Parts: sequence; structure tokens; C-alpha cells
Amino acid sequence: MGIKEDIKAISKDKGKGKDGLSEAGRVIAAAVAKAVGVKSDEVALLLLTTTGNTMRFIWPPPLFQSNAALPADYQNAFASSVLKTMKGKVDNKVSESKHLKFFENVKGMETSGVPIQKMIAVPLVHEQKAIGVLEVSRKGKNPDSAGPNFTPEDGQKLVALVKEFVPALVELVPNPFF
Repeated sequence: MGIKEDIKAISKDKGKGKDGLSEAGRVIAAAVAKAVGVKSDEVALLLLTTTGNTMRFIWPPPLFQSNAALPADYQNAFASSVLKTMKGKVDNKVSESKHLKFFENVKGMETSGVPIQKMIAVPLVHEQKAIGVLEVSRKGKNPDSAGPNFTPEDGQKLVALVKEFVPALVELVPNPFF
């Protein structure tokens, strides 16, 4: 089965809501991690809430379980920029850029406390509307220890995955979603 079929099976089994979104987040993070060679806790999946004012994390689990969210229009947030422009973004020098550091300090993850050195993000688009953002980071003590730079090919892999799973993922999002 592919990622789309896996998420459809989750939807059938768990229905809309927190349990289904949690399980879908795990499946998506594993597929993304495999596609671009990162750890699954270096993947973040954010969905726009019903009000359109905030994005909620559905992956990684510590952020999902704590109902972590960020303003959809937050100026220094990588995800906000991607959501606003509906275009992917790569920064292989994150440590030199102004960025939110809270994702680096989330407790309960394998890479907790390790700085983000490189990041790539693509919008989650459904019916020509941005509904969220997929962010992937490479963490390490320095850029070299974090691994290779993200490439346009990585972006293409992520876009292809997003196109495959987004239609199934939206079926899991409750309405309203806060």
C-alpha cells in the first residue's frame, strides 16, 4: 500500500479527529523521513485551523499532544512564509537566519535540544488553497554534522508526496478544527 491508501485505511478505522490525525502524522512523517533521509522527529506537519488564524502541529507527537500552534502570519516563522506564498522554501543556513527556535527545544524527541541547521518546507494544498505546511529539518551541532544540504530534488520528492497524501489527510480533519 502507498501513503494515500494507508491514510484512507486510518480514516476508515479511526475516523475524523485526534486519533486519526495522530496516526496519519506518524505515517506521513515516516514516509517523508525515508524520502529525504531524515529522522521522523525532524519532520513537522502543521494544519491551518478553521479560523485560518493559526496552524496546529499534528506532528511531532509532543507538539500535537500539547495542542501547540503558531500564528499563521507570524513574520519569523518559516511555515508562515510558505503558507502565505504557497511556494516551497529551502534554507541550508538556518542557524544563520532569524527563525523560531522552539522546535529545537521540544522535549521528548530523539533530537531534542539539537539546533536546526537546514530546513525545507512545502505547502499542503487542497483545492487550490493552502491548508498547512510540511517542514523538514536537518539538526546537528553544526551544518556539516546535520547532513547534506536540501536540494531541488528533495523539494520535488516532498511535493509529490504531498500531492499523494493531502486528499486523504483532509478527510481526517474535524470541522471545526481548532
